[in-house]
Amino acid sequence: MRKKVSILIPAYNCEEYIERCVKSILEQDYKNIEIVIINDGSTDNTQKVIDKFKSKHDNIVSVNRENRGVCETRNELLELATGEYIMFIDADDWIDEGYIKTYVDNAEGHDIVVGGFRRSNQDGKVLFEVKLQDEKWAPYMSTALWSNLYKREFILKNNLKFVNMNIAEDIHFNLLAYNLTDKIKIINYVGYNWFINTSSISNTIHKDISKIEIFKFLNTSYNDLKKIGALEKNYEILEYYFTTYILMFLGMSTSKSKFKVIGEEYDKLYSWLKGRFPNYKKNKLFGINTPKGERTNVRLFALAFIIANKMHLGKFFVYLYSRLR
Repeated sequence: MRKKVSILIPAYNCEEYIERCVKSILEQDYKNIEIVIINDGSTDNTQKVIDKFKSKHDNIVSVNRENRGVCETRNELLELATGEYIMFIDADDWIDEGYIKTYVDNAEGHDIVVGGFRRSNQDGKVLFEVKLQDEKWAPYMSTALWSNLYKREFILKNNLKFVNMNIAEDIHFNLLAYNLTDKIKIINYVGYNWFINTSSISNTIHKDISKIEIFKFLNTSYNDLKKIGALEKNYEILEYYFTTYILMFLGMSTSKSKFKVIGEEYDKLYSWLKGRFPNYKKNKLFGINTPKGERTNVRLFALAFIIANKMHLGKFFVYLYSRLR
């Protein structure tokens, strides 16, 4: 019998989308699955939609409780999972036919399987697609939980959990996971549909930089990576990752901020970076053809920023980026 896969879904006020999500899982040709859903205190009809599916399918496990936040919800989902493999899906996203089978077929002998994804908007338009090549940088192009498959034994053995923070708890989880094993399989496959939901918590909170626990994420991730020896093993990649993550974060969270505010946040964040990675400007991954496997536009964008940074024009670069994105 094929190995069981646990599909974990945190749900909060997603009555418009969760039916599409669950249907895409139930219609898979890989049938040895359980769907585990926690309704995290929704105030809409999310639970009614879940109950409708649960009444017809005995492989759906659901919990309806008060709101505790996505971090605690995901930890509870991991505790409820019984499959040999774990996959996360956000309630407003969906997967292509054959998605689960493709990952399981590539999972033997590996702790994590990492694939690509596409970004779609409310009009059904695909904004972009990320297809991975079998390169060392590839996992860091997909640091969200979805589009990955994990061996549950690997998660339990390493006591991987989600830290309570209001940004990037999934990235923290994956940064540790990617640096705790060499058994990572990269597949050149795109089957996950990441939906832009403009009313979601993440899309809302990222507009107000004062509410984001960015330093909690940075400090927790850096310290935890240091504890497991990842900074010695993958220093160049992690230095590049944190440098570009801070850039992307500033651009996304300051779209309504004045230049003065952007400058102040820029100084604080790149002061943090320089304290941990003092030579980040010299990182060899900033180049036209590096990191290998990364999209050309992303490589050139990162290179343009580091050049601006060296010329003390980094703040202006971020300001323009925040207005144009």
